[in-house]
Amino acid sequence: MINNEKELLENIKHQHHISKEITDTLIELDQLPSTGTQVFLNDLIVSLYKRVMDGSDDIVVEAFGDKVMTSKDFTKWVEDNFTEYSTNLFKKSVK
Repeated sequence: MINNEKELLENIKHQHHISKEITDTLIELDQLPSTGTQVFLNDLIVSLYKRVMDGSDDIVVEAFGDKVMTSKDFTKWVEDNFTEYSTNLFKKSVK
C-alpha cells in the first residue's frame, strides 16, 4: 500500500521491482483533474523512464509480467494507459 507521495516517489526512484500497486497508483493519478497532480505524475513517469533509459538498473515491472522494462515498452505503456494530455506531456518531457 502506498501511504503518501514521498513513499511513491522513493519507490519510483529507487526500487528495482515496480509493483502493480505502484503502476495502478500512477494510472489513478492520471484521472485527477488537478494541474499540480498532472505535473507530479509527469515527474514520476519521467523519472522512471530515465532509469529505464540509463540501463544501469534492470527495472522489473509486475504489470509487465515481471519482465525487465525497455524504453519502448515503457513508452507503449504510457500511450496505452494514460490520457492524451499526460502522454503528450510525457513525450515532450523526454524529447
